[in-house]
Amino acid sequence: MLNIFFDTMNIIGNMLYLLYDMLVLGGVFILFPFEDRKDKILLHKSYTKTCNAFCRDVCFDISWKMCEIVTIVQTSYRKTLVPNFHRITDNYFRNRNAVLLIKNGEEIEQFKTWQMFEKEKENIDFDLILYTKYNDTESKHNYTLIKDKCFSSPNIQPDSLLDHKSNVSFIIFQLTTDGNKYDIQLKESRNFFVKDNALKYPFFKWYMKHVYDVVLSEEFSVTYMTNDMSMATLHNPFFIKFNDDGVTSFSSGKPKIQTPIKLDESDVESEVESEVESEVESDVSSSDTEYELEINRPSSVQDIMITERLKYHLD
Repeated sequence: MLNIFFDTMNIIGNMLYLLYDMLVLGGVFILFPFEDRKDKILLHKSYTKTCNAFCRDVCFDISWKMCEIVTIVQTSYRKTLVPNFHRITDNYFRNRNAVLLIKNGEEIEQFKTWQMFEKEKENIDFDLILYTKYNDTESKHNYTLIKDKCFSSPNIQPDSLLDHKSNVSFIIFQLTTDGNKYDIQLKESRNFFVKDNALKYPFFKWYMKHVYDVVLSEEFSVTYMTNDMSMATLHNPFFIKFNDDGVTSFSSGKPKIQTPIKLDESDVESEVESEVESEVESDVSSSDTEYELEINRPSSVQDIMITERLKYHLD
């Protein structure tokens, strides 16, 4: 469909240019009727070249101005008009929620603003809060605060806590459960690198359910390597806390040790008896084989062997 459209536009453009060229040539012949034909052709080429250069320069200038106008309009729309509109309407028309409440790894409630959450928090049972402060222009600057419960003091505002960013970064951050490894992204689409944010079992249970649709049990471990090449493996229960430029972590869990299978005495005796029986059967089968070989030997061979034995005894 687009090819037909472009071909049609190309044909129309060629026809218009041909008409323009004929008009210029006719104008030269009308304005200079007594000039020689060759001079008229030269004048036509000169006028055409000059007009083409002028039109090209004008079109370039118009195109650059249009691009400049479009860029200014888009920037103003994205950075000024839309943010101010959502600020006036208190993000009512925005398809995003600043507060996310989690219970046992499931998202149970969402609120567009912290003030709306404050009105309903007494009636909701939850074990984790995620509060995200969205940037109006940069999606990667959406910092998220992690809290196990509400703030003890009503004067504390979450926006003030989000001002303290953490400069830590991870080269590797993997979660291992049931023999499977999963990459954990802590910077997109929510950025959790905020000072005093703590990662615990409720957070990882929500993350695995939200990102990988995996129900996380309490038997798992996390392995990470920071940008200063420090590496650690933590077994649940543990916590990881972000500082200004590093992490504080502690684990009281231990890796799961596979216990050897214990056999009853009756099982051991049966195993020993079966091994003895198999050895006896193998010895009997070998002796029977040797006896059969002795019997199946030719008589001449047996006579030679008897003669050799007699010579050995006489000597």
